[in-house]
Order: sequence, then structure tokens, then C-alpha cells
Amino acid sequence: MKHPLPTASTSSNDSTSEQRTAVSTGQRQTSIIDFSKRPVTDKRRQQITDLLINFVVKDVRPLSALSGEGFRDIMKFFEPGYKILSHATLWSNIMLQYNTVKARIANEMKDKSVSLTTDLWTSCTMDPYITITAHYITDIWELKSRVLRTTIMPERHTAVNIAQRLKETIEKWDLVVFCTIHDNASSMNLAMELCEQFPHHLGCAGHTIQLAIKARLHLPEIAKTTDAARRVVSHFRHSSVAVCALKKRQEQLGVKVHKLQNDCATRWNSTFTMLERLYEQRLPVQAVLADETVTKVGIRRSLAMRECQWELVEQLIPVLRPLAKATTIMCGENHVGLSFIYPVLLNMANNTLSANESDLAAICSFKIP
Repeated sequence: MKHPLPTASTSSNDSTSEQRTAVSTGQRQTSIIDFSKRPVTDKRRQQITDLLINFVVKDVRPLSALSGEGFRDIMKFFEPGYKILSHATLWSNIMLQYNTVKARIANEMKDKSVSLTTDLWTSCTMDPYITITAHYITDIWELKSRVLRTTIMPERHTAVNIAQRLKETIEKWDLVVFCTIHDNASSMNLAMELCEQFPHHLGCAGHTIQLAIKARLHLPEIAKTTDAARRVVSHFRHSSVAVCALKKRQEQLGVKVHKLQNDCATRWNSTFTMLERLYEQRLPVQAVLADETVTKVGIRRSLAMRECQWELVEQLIPVLRPLAKATTIMCGENHVGLSFIYPVLLNMANNTLSANESDLAAICSFKIP
């Protein structure tokens, strides 16, 4: 009885015979080059356009990135039949996609009880902005965060102007606002009072923690130490010679090759990061500063940190670490922060909050005594 399926040798022979037949009749297999030269259908052209727009939007790239010679060479290689659209056409496609996404999100938030967070901030080019974010739960119990507005705010940041921006956003999106979370600035508090659409508003717990910590960082001895640390870091951030020497010393001493981190006045966590990284790099930093071929005598004297200051930095790090972790938890967008406030603050008081990057299970399971 013959087996119903062909054997491997039979299949191989059939394949070989087919190839010979194709050669004898002048036929040949389609090469990758021929495949790439196939005409672009309207459907595929639209798919490519959508992907290019997605690249610009998701990666926050300028439209000019699609006009670069290198990018066009890549597109020509992979899809020679596709012609990149003009700047105006691409922009109109982006606006079309924006309106589609906006309609979908508006429908998703319709009749939902929405909470807002808002803040005023300044870009690195000193342009003033306001950002308004909506938080809500969908019909299938998914927590969503949507940035509704990030726009330049050149007018004075008074309570009246802030309230006007919030009202415009609420009316534009037709929101039912339950609560608004904001920082504790007096202008922001007054703006909330001027918005009759807000039944409730709360100051940000993370911002409250930040203010409390910054007040302690301004204590005389701590302020002197952080200022000294800041000068050292600034020197290494602005001297290419010192940076190269630091990397060489790190390799010689077997210390992790990390760059020093400067701090930002509006983010106390950055001060903790600066001190922690500087103390980690203490030995190579001191070696570079002591090297007369790299650091001039006058600069070395102005940057020298006393032993008591290094000791204070060492003592500050374990104190600030749980506070930094608490601030990170409070500022999370993928979980509800209100239920964490009391457990986190109690853990901070007991200095038992984990400093590693594990999940929030320990905090979520914490029971208030």
C-alpha cells in the first residue's frame, strides 16, 4: 500500500523538475529587486503615509525629518514607487489624524467623571506653557490619562488667566469635572476658586513633600554642602579636559563610568540624584581635582570639599532616598495616587520605604494600623 503523502525525496525531485521546467521555458523566480519595483497600490500608499505620520507624532519629530536626503534614500530603497508627500499634505494628514483621535477620546470621556491635573512650566528655551491632563476610568475599568492641552501661555500667570485657560479646555472637550489636582501656589489655589465647574480641588501631595524637603535643604550646613557639590559637578560638566580625566580615573579605580548629574532648582529629586552620583564618584573626582596637570591650583582650592561635607553627603543620601521614592510614587500616572498618600507618608516616617525599583505591591498591601 502506498503512502498518501509524497516522501522527502519525491518532493525534492518534484521541486527540482519544476525549476528545470521553468528554466527550459524561459521563466524565472521573482527576485527581491523585482519585488521592490512592484507598483504601489492606493491602499499601500495610504498605509505608508499613516506610518510616516505615526513616526513624526509618536517620536516627536519635525516634518523636515521626512525631507532629509538620507531618509528619502531609505524610502527609495524599500519602496521606490512611493513618493513622499509635500509638507502641506503631510500636515493636513496629521490634522486629520488629530481630529480622529480627539473625537475618539472625547467619546470615551463622554458622561465620565473626570479629574484634571494642571501645571505651569517653562521650556529650556524659556517659553511659558500650561499643561492640562485628564484622568478617568473607562467602561471596562481601565485607568486612562490623556493630555488635553499643552499650549504656550505668554500672558501673566494670574489666577484669572489660569482659570480662563481651564474653562476653555473644559468647554472644548465638554467635560464633567469631579476634581482638580494642582500645585500649592496661591495663584493656582485662587484659580480653582474662580472655576465654578470644579466641585473639588486638592493640592498635590507630591508638591507638598517637595516644599517640605526643599525647606530642610536650605538649612545652613546642608545648603553650604549642596552648593559645594553643585560647584564640583558644574566644573566637570563644563570642562572637557576634566571629563576625559574623570573617565580615565574611573577605569583605573574600577568605579562605574557614570557622568556627574547636575540638579534643577524646581525638582528637589535632582538634588538627591546629584549628591548620590557625586558620592559614588568621590574617589575619581578627588583624584582628578588633585592632579595638577588637569586642574589648576586656584580651581582646585575653590572646588575642594571638606571631609565633614563629604560625611554630610553620606548621611543625607539614605535619608533622601525613601523621600525620592515616595515622590516618584506620588507622581505616577498609571495608578491612583490618593490611596497611597497615608501608607507612603507612614513608611517615610518609619524610614522603611524600599529604595529599589520594585513594583508597588508592598505599598498596596500596606495596612493602616
